[in-house]
Amino acid sequence: MARRLGGFALAGLTALAVAAVPAHAQFTKRVGRAVQDAAENKAISKVVEQEDRAIDAALSGHPSSKDDTAGKALYESLSGSGRTTADGIAFEPGTASLKAESAPTIKAIGAMLKDHHDIKLRIEAYGDDKAVGAARAEAIKQALVKHEDTDAARVQTEGYGAPADKRRVELVQL
Repeated sequence: MARRLGGFALAGLTALAVAAVPAHAQFTKRVGRAVQDAAENKAISKVVEQEDRAIDAALSGHPSSKDDTAGKALYESLSGSGRTTADGIAFEPGTASLKAESAPTIKAIGAMLKDHHDIKLRIEAYGDDKAVGAARAEAIKQALVKHEDTDAARVQTEGYGAPADKRRVELVQL
């Protein structure tokens, strides 16, 4: 028989306490997971910041005559077929983080766009999946806008998924 304690049955309080133990354990587990996720996100953000600084440093400065020559070659290829592959653009695996080695190609694209104000482009990036491809195309566009003073309205982006041996970046004249 349950004893009354201030209007509550003692048996009911015991059942409530037993039910609270799993909820507390679940709460503790969720807090632990949230702390771990936050630490991982912070580490990832730090790596991305370092990569961004590297690409920013590689893209800083004025285009050289080498960039202009590469830009002219891109223009000739693009104007011939309306599409060309932008060789030399590289990303960290599975991400949209540009590697510093991408700078010469991005500068060449920027030089081409500066020399030919009438050109509008679509950047098509083929990545691990459509979302990665789209993020990569957008990263190239943002590098052009930020470092090459390209008008964002002149550049569209599109992402596609592709097997590893088919990943690339293509420029399509609009």
